[in-house]
Amino acid sequence: MTTPAFPPRLPAGQQPAGRPDHRLPAAVAAVVAVLASGCATFQVPTWPWAKTDPAVAAKEAEVNRELGEDADSEVISSEYAGMNPDLVFDPLKGENLTKGWKKLVGRGPNEQVAKAAMAEADRLFRGGDYKGAIPKYKKVIDRWPDSTLEEDARWQLAECLFFTDQYPRAEDAYDELVKKYANTKYLNRIAQRQFVIAQYWIGLDEKNHYPTIVPNLFDRSRPLFDTRGRALKAFDHVRINDPRGPLADDSLMAQANAHFLDHEWLDADYFYGLLRSEYPDSDFLLQAHLLGLQAKLQAYQGPYYEGGILDEAEILADQVVVQFPDQMSGEEESRIRKVRAEVAAQQAERHWERAQFYTKGKYYTAARMYYAMIARDYPETQLAAAAREKYAAIETLADVSDDPFPMLTRVLNPDALKEAELDAMAEAEEQTAIARQPTDGTTPPKF
Repeated sequence: MTTPAFPPRLPAGQQPAGRPDHRLPAAVAAVVAVLASGCATFQVPTWPWAKTDPAVAAKEAEVNRELGEDADSEVISSEYAGMNPDLVFDPLKGENLTKGWKKLVGRGPNEQVAKAAMAEADRLFRGGDYKGAIPKYKKVIDRWPDSTLEEDARWQLAECLFFTDQYPRAEDAYDELVKKYANTKYLNRIAQRQFVIAQYWIGLDEKNHYPTIVPNLFDRSRPLFDTRGRALKAFDHVRINDPRGPLADDSLMAQANAHFLDHEWLDADYFYGLLRSEYPDSDFLLQAHLLGLQAKLQAYQGPYYEGGILDEAEILADQVVVQFPDQMSGEEESRIRKVRAEVAAQQAERHWERAQFYTKGKYYTAARMYYAMIARDYPETQLAAAAREKYAAIETLADVSDDPFPMLTRVLNPDALKEAELDAMAEAEEQTAIARQPTDGTTPPKF
């Protein structure tokens, strides 16, 4: 028998290749156990600058109790608002780059230079050299911005452009002045200038009918494109820049009249309505009512289209009679009577067309409703007598059935039949109540 050969003994700490060391997992398990026991074993060191005053600690604890869940929040108020991004200086912003470049080349803000340029520009302006004063005023604006001096320079610059017949640039300059200095002392004078410019452009367009898309390359007193559109925009600026100024209602009336003359009835109606609602003390109030009434009637497209504007015209006509009983001339009163009669005729025609539609479909209950409404609400129209005759002709006729299989419906859905009977009874009672109105001179006689 042979004795098995045993491997030689290795020094302590060494293992043969291919055999795992069982002491390593034991060490890892010990580390994990320490970590799993929590962080209580690790204490935050006491720093020399840490708060150790018991009164301070008690105060902080009280505040934390009051805040509750929000104690660790950075935002503890619903009214908190972050910093306005416009107030944050951005060196890469376009205007900041421009300011930095100007300062770098020696053209930064300088009050003395701006005052000298202002004095020179005023001297040229008083001498009538408006063209020569323009670059001087621009220099003042550039060298001393955000100041009273800049406000005066902007006004004078716009005046120079106005007196050199550069009306588009002048109108833009006036509007820029109001945008930067909303409460400028020149507000009333700016409104006057813009109103005059708008009137001039409207008059030119009415006379010459300039094409909208054809550029103006020679006359610097007109815009490059769309003379009429720029005029209407200038009227807008007059009202928006100074809504309670003396020319605000004038600009609205001029704008509405421009649309009226171009047969833009809906736009004209809008601006006449805006004048009536926003400026009830205007001298143009009566004219805004009369012309607005005409615009509504012209905008109405017939009985087959939406009729809301016709209802508005009917209300406006009644309002004119009540609000201006002593201010209308005899001709205007006659015109209002004709308009009211026309509105009544149009409303009767709308009801007639609907009644005819329901008659053709054999929905006689609905048709009788509309015939009765014509006879009751518009007895003086020509359709009133015809509506009474039509009503009498279909008074006893029953509606066509919407149920092709009544026996099947009675079995499968009896509730639907009950609802249909109740609806029919309600409609019959309503149309009977309309048709049987007592005669008092203003309502139709009993059928």
